[in-house]
Amino acid sequence: MPCLEMKVPLQRPAQPATRLRALLEKPGAAVLRRNNIAEAPGHEDAIALRSRLRLTAVLAVDLTDPPREPEPPAAEPEPPAESPDEPAAPEPVETAAPVPESQEGSFAKGLEIWIADGVRSVCVHVDGDEIAGALALFDAWIRLARYQPAFQRLDQRIVGMSYVFREGLTISIQGGAGEAAHSVDVSLDSAAAIPEIHDFRETGFAVRLSSAGVNYFHDLLLSASAWLDDNSYPNILGSK
Repeated sequence: MPCLEMKVPLQRPAQPATRLRALLEKPGAAVLRRNNIAEAPGHEDAIALRSRLRLTAVLAVDLTDPPREPEPPAAEPEPPAESPDEPAAPEPVETAAPVPESQEGSFAKGLEIWIADGVRSVCVHVDGDEIAGALALFDAWIRLARYQPAFQRLDQRIVGMSYVFREGLTISIQGGAGEAAHSVDVSLDSAAAIPEIHDFRETGFAVRLSSAGVNYFHDLLLSASAWLDDNSYPNILGSK
């Protein structure tokens, strides 16, 4: 059965690749954060899966430099009266006001994804605008699983699906690992098209969950995404 593989480089990026991590690690900033642990009820292996994977939705604001309300636009002078013989001027097209630079590093929303293998654990920060891409991966998995020939190719590791977050976390849906992954004498003749062995130059922390983990991760993402859609800077103190 296809499984969920999560792989994180051992060396995290020296410079934050997400707005959330940049704000949480901002030197000299007093950061107010609100957390909500995503829940996915109804899974049989929930206890075992919760010990390996946790998603937390996060709102964070810099109290030393909080977002400021945008200044109202200056009133435009009234145009001169048009004569009946002149054609009417086209109405201006309204465009969304750009986010002021002073607010870009003052507020962030996203996820903290905690992954553990029983001995080690890592935390990866994810910006809110990355969630849609990850959900697209799981939507494609749902459609593929309904088509038996495609499902068999995925299960046999002839095809695979993956998504890479900005901080380096890779989530993959692919066939279960065979014995070649655990053999001392690895032969490339027995390796699947989607490799079950790793390039020795790559140093990474990998956790593989059973097929139940695929749906569990998907439900956690949906739960966290819905909470972030309902909550933002105006209610970061918990008014909603």
